[in-house]
Amino acid sequence: MQNYIKSQTRLAFVQYIFQNEFLDTDSLESIDDFQKHFYDTNIAIIDEKKEFKLKFNKNLLKKLCENYLNNFEKKNTINLLNKFVDLDRKFERWDMVLKSLIFAIISELQNSDDKKTKIIFNDYINIAKSLVTLKETKLMNAIIQKYLNEKKIAK
Repeated sequence: MQNYIKSQTRLAFVQYIFQNEFLDTDSLESIDDFQKHFYDTNIAIIDEKKEFKLKFNKNLLKKLCENYLNNFEKKNTINLLNKFVDLDRKFERWDMVLKSLIFAIISELQNSDDKKTKIIFNDYINIAKSLVTLKETKLMNAIIQKYLNEKKIAK
C-alpha cells in the first residue's frame, strides 16, 4: 500500500476517534457510516490554503477502528498517561484533537508489529503537525516516547 494512502488512512482514523469522542459513540456501525460520509471528502489545509480529497484504504481503516473499539482500554490508557504527565491539567481535560491523536497512535501501536513502531510513530507525528500546535506535537512526542519505554519494560 502506498505510504500516502496509509497516512490518509491514519488521518481518517484520528478523525473517526475524534468524532466518537465528540459524539460519545462507539459502535461498529459508526465505522461504515464514517466511511460513507468522509471518503473522498474535501479537506482544507488552512495554513497552506490548499484542499485535497481524503482518500483512505477502507479495509485498513475498518481494521484500525475495530481494534480501537474492541481492544483499546481507554480508562487504563488515561490512567497510564496521567502518570507520564506532570501538568496541572489531567489528560481527560486536554484538547480533543490531541487526545484523539494520542489514542489513535497508542491503539495502532498496541496492535502492530514492533518493527513498524518507528514508521507508525513518525507518520502520526507528521499528521499532528498539521492538526495541533508545535508545542502540542512535542508533548505528544514525549508522551508516546514514555509509553513506548513503559511498553519495553513490561515485555
